[in-house]
Amino acid sequence: MAAPRHLQSLKEEATCSVCLDYFTDPVAVACGHAFCLSCVTRCWEGLQTDFPCPQCRAISETKTLRPNRKLANVVEIAKQLQAPSATPQEANLCRKHEEKLKLFCEDDQEPICVVCSVSRDHKQHMVVPILEAAQEHKEKFQSYLEALKKKLADILELQHKEEIKVIQLKDKFKSQREQSSNEYEEMQQFLDKQKTLYLSDLNEKEKKSLQSIKEKANKLQEEQISIRNLIAEVESKYQQQDVEFLKDVKNTPIRHIDFESFGENEEKAATEEEVDLQMKILQSLAWRWSRSFAREVTLDPDTAQRWLILSKDGRSVRNGHRAQNLPNIPQRFTKYPIVLGRERLSSGMHYWEVEVGDKTEWGLGVCDECVSRKRRTSVSPEDGFWAVSLRDGEYRALTFPTTPLTTSVSPRVLGLFLDYEAGKLSVYNVDDKSLLFTFSGASFSTTVRPYFNPGPTDGGKNEGALQILPVNGQQ
Repeated sequence: MAAPRHLQSLKEEATCSVCLDYFTDPVAVACGHAFCLSCVTRCWEGLQTDFPCPQCRAISETKTLRPNRKLANVVEIAKQLQAPSATPQEANLCRKHEEKLKLFCEDDQEPICVVCSVSRDHKQHMVVPILEAAQEHKEKFQSYLEALKKKLADILELQHKEEIKVIQLKDKFKSQREQSSNEYEEMQQFLDKQKTLYLSDLNEKEKKSLQSIKEKANKLQEEQISIRNLIAEVESKYQQQDVEFLKDVKNTPIRHIDFESFGENEEKAATEEEVDLQMKILQSLAWRWSRSFAREVTLDPDTAQRWLILSKDGRSVRNGHRAQNLPNIPQRFTKYPIVLGRERLSSGMHYWEVEVGDKTEWGLGVCDECVSRKRRTSVSPEDGFWAVSLRDGEYRALTFPTTPLTTSVSPRVLGLFLDYEAGKLSVYNVDDKSLLFTFSGASFSTTVRPYFNPGPTDGGKNEGALQILPVNGQQ
């Protein structure tokens, strides 16, 4: 006869992991695990694709169910071997009195014989007939079993709903990725077309301008020869004796020299104005395209220098009048009034806007995650900073050396567009939609983060805050 542990192992192999009972019409799924046909059918109810194994969660693209007849035979063998090893007569006898177990002690929760019921051990206990006790406890177990099965069914239903949510979520993000990719391609094609038209128009204007200048240069050359001849004629007469000079003076009238105005400066100014207009249009288009990559940016209080005061929503920062009692943790800046954004950017394109208002000094950009927080350093690409600033009334790109920036409209709102893979940071004046400066060829090798510097208070002149603004369409 097989050992009890072997019988238990056999029973486990013949048991469905869903209903926890012997297999009924066992079938195998794609990964090899077996289940009752009704159990796996219930688990896959409503699914059209991506069928998960109820046991290991492996996904199968098709509903693959293979009948397992050998396993069905094993189940029948297991059921037969579950019969007790002793004879029914031996199994139902009291060990103490060798009497048949006809009663059940409710206090001790065990079968007893009639002799046991009148013994000291059970005399004062609640005793009922074995059949009555069995029926009552089977009903309890049946209720418990039904509750467990209902709980299992509820869990399977919830699990099924979550799996459907996963599929729907994947479809949603797939659709959004495709839509974004299509919009990006359309915008890129539009910009390429505009660039081609602009360059073609610029080349045509260059040809016309050069031709006009050439024609006017030829006219100037002709005028130069004419004037030289006239000078020679006048000088020849001027050198004559007075009498001879005066004899012929009536035949030599002084000519009125009308120097033709070629308007080089005016045409040059007009050409430059046209070029500037075209450039502004392209910059405006590039700015609008950049805004399609708007993302949420908030400030990281753990990086803020102790003099800085951040708003509760993490969207504005200003310089206070005194240092706050904050822990000197490794990530906090100590030498400069700097705070970083929470967002760590290591790929993709990102755009955000910051209101500087009437502030007299500020700095904005991005910096490497690993820049020094505790020692003085230059705010430049060489030390991991890519930023622009306003200081002493001058706008500058913080290159090394710094690059002065010119703008016809003082910016009150700046837009920052990071293209990580291209190694570019473009800074726009949102007020007139013009490009202030582009850092290119950065070759970012680590994570970068948005950089904010509200500057010193400047005796109360620069107490205003840097305010991160929601971009239209982004809340």
